[in-house]
Amino acid sequence: MWRLLDHGPSPPLWNMIVDSILLRSHAEAGGPPTLRFYEWARPTLSLGAAQKLPEQLSLAHLTAQGLVVVRRPTGGRAVLHGGDLTYSIVAGAQEGFKPSVTAVYRRLCRGLQAGLARLGVRALPGLPQNCRAPGFNCFAQTARGDLTWQGRKFMGSAQVWQGSSFLQHGAILVIPVEKNRQQLLVDPIQEAAEAMISLADIMGASPPLTTLKAALLQGLQEELGITLAAGEFTPWEISNLTAEPTNV
Repeated sequence: MWRLLDHGPSPPLWNMIVDSILLRSHAEAGGPPTLRFYEWARPTLSLGAAQKLPEQLSLAHLTAQGLVVVRRPTGGRAVLHGGDLTYSIVAGAQEGFKPSVTAVYRRLCRGLQAGLARLGVRALPGLPQNCRAPGFNCFAQTARGDLTWQGRKFMGSAQVWQGSSFLQHGAILVIPVEKNRQQLLVDPIQEAAEAMISLADIMGASPPLTTLKAALLQGLQEELGITLAAGEFTPWEISNLTAEPTNV
């Protein structure tokens, strides 16, 4: 039995702390495998674990634009949150996953693809040959763990491991990012607006989040051969849910 957490719109830093704690819980305290859905209470820019802001994007400038800036426990490039549904999955070898970043990406992507197919969205995984030189904006480029529609990216994912446990989380673009904010993150290699697309664009209307989450839940259950049930934080997790240095 896997645990399902659905936290809705939540503070940006809290979102990152929870994901980190869920990974530690699984790796250190026998915490359950977990699927978590959440959104962002404020427009947020999340940076990859080792990513730096480019010179033209100072923290003061981004804050003046109304953005909260946080750092993810996973790698990858910057993601502008606000029109997306974010998922995170914590599991590991004891749930039968191979200790391979690529293998986990493939398996979880199949589950997400199966869920999206229930909504009539034929998603394809990002291909390694589509990867370009590292840029700043996650949605300007495709890579393993991403999902695309007709060559345009609408979901980006990233992963981190602790021992034999992993955290994978990703942003699914539900509605288009505001153009004025997206201009902050224009990638010098390719305009992000040309490389990305939202589910609202694909489907002709924004899907209700309850419908989207139900479809993804079903797809993951079928692909992974699991049952998910609504749960709560464990006592260990509650005692460790204190601020960690995930902000910038």
